[in-house]
Amino acid sequence: MILGVDPGRDKTGWALVRGGGELVLSGIVPAPEAELFWDVWPLAVGKWEEALAVWTYERRFPVSCSEDVPGLEYIALGNGTGSRETARRLCGLSVKLNVRTVLVDEKGTTLEARERYWALHRPALWQNCLPRRLRVPSRAVDDLAAWVIALRSLSAQTCGSDAGGAGGRS
Repeated sequence: MILGVDPGRDKTGWALVRGGGELVLSGIVPAPEAELFWDVWPLAVGKWEEALAVWTYERRFPVSCSEDVPGLEYIALGNGTGSRETARRLCGLSVKLNVRTVLVDEKGTTLEARERYWALHRPALWQNCLPRRLRVPSRAVDDLAAWVIALRSLSAQTCGSDAGGAGGRS
């Protein structure tokens, strides 16, 4: 599993993604709850659905508590707004979880996240009359931007390069 993180000042999007790129869980954490959210992660491995339920928006694949639940491979962190502060927080988490953090170029992830939102949630009939670029999701899509970040990191690794050309490990 890969944890994609879209950092921000007011909220942070996160997405738990399988190695093949499938979204498992995703959500958004308001800034005042960020400390608690990151403190939960060392306890959440293998029990993600229960531990992260309060911050979860999307639940695409069930994660059972059986022996075949994979651990976290690495954390893919977007390099935009709030990334320095989040990277500092993730440094301690990476040590606790024994995983690396990879910086990923997050340019354009919000637009891709909107497309993914509409792929997951069919627009209402009246919204089909609007041009795609004018459709506005009914919620923030920071979690889906985190999914895009995780996908970019996977793509960069299969190409044998640094994740998105944004600087590698932290």
